[in-house]
Amino acid sequence: MDMAAALLDTNVLVHAADVDSRHHLAAATLVDRGLRKSGQFCISPQNLVEFAAVVTRSRFIVKPMPLNELARISELLYKSRRLAKIYPRRGTVIRALGQGAALGITGPAWYDLFLAMTMRDAGVQIIITDNMRDFRRFPFIAARSIDDAAG
Repeated sequence: MDMAAALLDTNVLVHAADVDSRHHLAAATLVDRGLRKSGQFCISPQNLVEFAAVVTRSRFIVKPMPLNELARISELLYKSRRLAKIYPRRGTVIRALGQGAALGITGPAWYDLFLAMTMRDAGVQIIITDNMRDFRRFPFIAARSIDDAAG
């Protein structure tokens, strides 16, 4: 399997699924590209769990996604042979805790750091995200915006 060029952050999946999102078209284009062409993009199981947490909660999305639709989309993404999957390694947690302490990470930024460390362990250096600022604090990956990546 070819190494994916970039990881699609959870918010890309959310924007792709939310037709009312300002980034819907760009995000849907990226997800579609990942599902159609091998080697373009990857996701981590963490992205799917975060996706489920966001799209089923009215605090984050205007129309929460029905659970059967969540299951359908998640299964499509997870079972795709073209959209690569990356997984934490055995030592990813310990390395992330050490890196987080060194970087002064607090609060929910730990989730972003763990995803970034999973990427680093898998050799993926680019994340496509709506949260550029959150990922700039990790010097070992580069963040690209959804709109730039879809362009």
